[in-house]
Amino acid sequence: MDSKRLVFYLRFALALFVVATTMAVSCPEPDPPTPDPTPTETKSAERKQLEAAYVEGFYLKGRCALPFDLVSFQRAINPGRKTYRIQSDDQSRYLNIRYNGTVPSAINDEVECEIHYSLAAGESTTLIVKLVVVKTSEEYLWLWNEFQKVGVIVQRL
Repeated sequence: MDSKRLVFYLRFALALFVVATTMAVSCPEPDPPTPDPTPTETKSAERKQLEAAYVEGFYLKGRCALPFDLVSFQRAINPGRKTYRIQSDDQSRYLNIRYNGTVPSAINDEVECEIHYSLAAGESTTLIVKLVVVKTSEEYLWLWNEFQKVGVIVQRL
């Protein structure tokens, strides 16, 4: 290779180096990463209906399927057995809950429950479901399962 070509390639390489260095120095710093947004809890319409309700009883898809009333129902609570029961006087409609674990008492407490219920004479349904306390008062708990859209408003044990 002759000296003229060598000088040309060296000048060209030096010019490329100067241009690349200038461009690198003049680039703005990248923006700092944005923090992940805080997850917000979205409540289903059915859960909102349960939380707005005040009638003790069993709720399916946000509606009270088995309301307790003092005139035609009886209530039994057994803290030792961790059970809660309401039933109509003729025993055709009932709700029986057995807590499998620590009985819940505060918001966000979770408990697995066996729920047996009958909404009409001759029919009976059993659920094993995890419920979460979504609301409390001095006397009542609002328990909810989002996946099955099942909830109860029960007296505290």
